[in-house]
Amino acid sequence: MLRILMSFFHDVRLFVIDSLRVRATAKDFAAYRAMSHYPGYLKSGAAIEAVRPLARKYCRGKGVDVGASRWPLEGARAIDDGPDENAYRIHEADGCLDFLFSSHTLEHLDRPWDALGEWTRVLRPGGILMLYLPHPACEMWTTENLPFHKWNPDPLTVEDELKNRFGYTILAITYLPDAFFSFVVVAEKKQALP
Repeated sequence: MLRILMSFFHDVRLFVIDSLRVRATAKDFAAYRAMSHYPGYLKSGAAIEAVRPLARKYCRGKGVDVGASRWPLEGARAIDDGPDENAYRIHEADGCLDFLFSSHTLEHLDRPWDALGEWTRVLRPGGILMLYLPHPACEMWTTENLPFHKWNPDPLTVEDELKNRFGYTILAITYLPDAFFSFVVVAEKKQALP
């Protein structure tokens, strides 16, 4: 009986914490309303859990996780937003990494294509770039509702930029939102020309 009573207290605590978090991050009522329609698990971080099995398949060897925060991909060196190393400056030699993984980071950057240029620099030919990004169908994550998101990535734009600007081959991409209202892109850096 005590466990049942305690579970009610846990439910109340979770409700209050999630509610306060949504209220604190909303810049106005419209943003609050948009964010309150989505389940709490979307607001607690750790979106990597939705793609961890897929990341294990593609992200092997030496690699980094850009924007890892508290949930780094195992086997990857975590890179967060520091003064010496961040999404725009990675302390690795040209072409030395087998993979670069990033979950819910690119949308926070003012210059996402500059960051992707740096990420491409550190990947070896044949290296894997795996991106997990918020899907534009999720109203909660748009720049209109979250001031710390700088742009709204969409699968078609990201695919086009990776192929045409950076010369990647797309190995896998999801165009529809998953359970985390996100999409994934797995791209391979083209082999160097002989």
